[in-house]
Amino acid sequence: MCGIAGYVSSREGSDPSSLLGPMANAMRHRGPDDEGYFQEPGVGLAVRRLSIVDLVCGGQPISNEDGTIHVVFNGEIYNYIELRADLEKRGHRLSTRGDTETLVHLYEEHGPEMLRFLRGMFAFALWDSRKKLLLLARDRLGKKPLNYAVIGDTLYFSSELAPLLDQRLASWEIEPDALAAYLIFGFISAPQTIVKQIKKLPPAHYLVWQAGEVKVQRYWSFDQSQKVVCSYDEALDLLRAKLDESIRLRLRSDVPVGLLLSGGIDSNTLLARLVRGLGQKVKAFTIGFTQREYDESGIAQTSARHFGVEHHLLVGDPDLLKLLPDVVRHYGEPSADKSVLPTMLLCGLTSRYVKVALSGDGGDEAFAGYPKHWLKSWQHHVSGCFPSRWRERWTLDSMKGGLWQQTKIMEKLRRRLLPETRSLFSGEFFSGRFFRSIATPMLQRRSASFLGGLVHKFWSGKLSAFDRILHWDNTEPLPYSLLTKLDIASMARSLEVRSPFLDHEFVELCAKLPHRWKTNGKKGKRILRDLVAPDLPPEVLSARKRGFSVPLGQWWRNEARQQIRDGLFPLHSALRPFIEEKAAAYLLDQHQSGRANHAQRLWNLWVLNEWARTFLRN
Repeated sequence: MCGIAGYVSSREGSDPSSLLGPMANAMRHRGPDDEGYFQEPGVGLAVRRLSIVDLVCGGQPISNEDGTIHVVFNGEIYNYIELRADLEKRGHRLSTRGDTETLVHLYEEHGPEMLRFLRGMFAFALWDSRKKLLLLARDRLGKKPLNYAVIGDTLYFSSELAPLLDQRLASWEIEPDALAAYLIFGFISAPQTIVKQIKKLPPAHYLVWQAGEVKVQRYWSFDQSQKVVCSYDEALDLLRAKLDESIRLRLRSDVPVGLLLSGGIDSNTLLARLVRGLGQKVKAFTIGFTQREYDESGIAQTSARHFGVEHHLLVGDPDLLKLLPDVVRHYGEPSADKSVLPTMLLCGLTSRYVKVALSGDGGDEAFAGYPKHWLKSWQHHVSGCFPSRWRERWTLDSMKGGLWQQTKIMEKLRRRLLPETRSLFSGEFFSGRFFRSIATPMLQRRSASFLGGLVHKFWSGKLSAFDRILHWDNTEPLPYSLLTKLDIASMARSLEVRSPFLDHEFVELCAKLPHRWKTNGKKGKRILRDLVAPDLPPEVLSARKRGFSVPLGQWWRNEARQQIRDGLFPLHSALRPFIEEKAAAYLLDQHQSGRANHAQRLWNLWVLNEWARTFLRN
């Protein structure tokens, strides 16, 4: 696991080489073990390395035999052993034992088509000096990030946003569409970032730069169109075999592997398959809270004892809020997932003992684990009874806070007749009347076209309500909220996290399972529960679903009462054209007086203001 950065320029005499060192050093946390550089006129590659595979000889950048192709790489290629064997049969001479070197030789064989052979999490930059071509690529599901900016005649790229923002390559401007998305959804989707001049490379895409021209191309899509034709028991066997294979591949490491363990079904499924399925014992790591409604540590401890594995527990408290500046700097843009705080604390605990850990992330998206997935039978097709334009208009008016959408009756009616829209409205962020109150007229006006396009895209295609919700979950909040959080929190603590449920072959199999095998309308993860029920303790199987979160509502009214006020006010000058400061003050007063619960919204605004204070000039 690493952090990568670099540049390529089409203008002779352009020499941004002085930026390479500072950009790499800004990501030292992603790779404390080693650093490496490659430079030739007009191009520079840099890497910080966290050594996991081939500890001695796996340094980067790595080249092919004649030194005409160089690569810097962040992630893991889990099928590298099989790829190496095939490449050697084809006459390639590999000088290391790791996975990175397979990339340059695969490129020699297949060009950008090499990506279809890779099974793993990755973001890499490859320079072909013969063609004067730069290839940037990102894994299918978006587990590893990659950002880029075209400033003048030069393309810059980096694993994280902060190294780009810190270089003051331009006078950074807030992107109104991205800000609106952050307020409504809590995250910002590719290709946008919070600033106009920097873009995210989307998951399952690659970018080719040549002679100053930039082309971005998709190479894989999340597909739910085909369903398996087999019995339920046959599907169970297929699922078990594919999950065990995914776990086995993610155990490939030259350092010990641990497990991030909660009280939920997903991480406990991994523990069960590790111990009972593969005969592996791992160290397990859990974070707990003194507030019972947020604490799953007791269930995790029971499970660890049940499987006889070593277990480490850390209890979180309001001191977690001190991590906010660290969180904002590592993200480089606002992200409203408050569970990043306990996740970062958990990763810090884990990294004291191991450099690699498995995680249960992706289980909810694969097996319909959220209440919004548990539809009544008539709701699977009810939205199809309405014209497409009518659905889009209702959804957009609800999102923007149209006056006729203000009543609870209309909201309840929308949730029943357009059940898919539960994916777009969390109830905790700034959609509807909250968006109308917090967004200035300028922000509402400048983001109107973007929001209309987003809603149109959401309703495009002929999907059932269930499949539309899962498609949104797997292509929007999964890569841009959950996986971004996991990458930032783990890399900030120099820990590599691997997610067996997010193996793309496993995801493809799960997408083919019919909805009745995932949920019965009252509960999710039916087939996953059946797969591991004989192995798990009853406490895990019967535990209610709780999000991995923190008690912000209580903290804002008590221990952190002044801290949230200082974080919100004064509002940074760059935000005032877009955010109504009086509306923010009203939300805070309502919350602290106990008249309403705006904990998540206040967190959104605090993160946003902290980001502006960190990266923008007043």
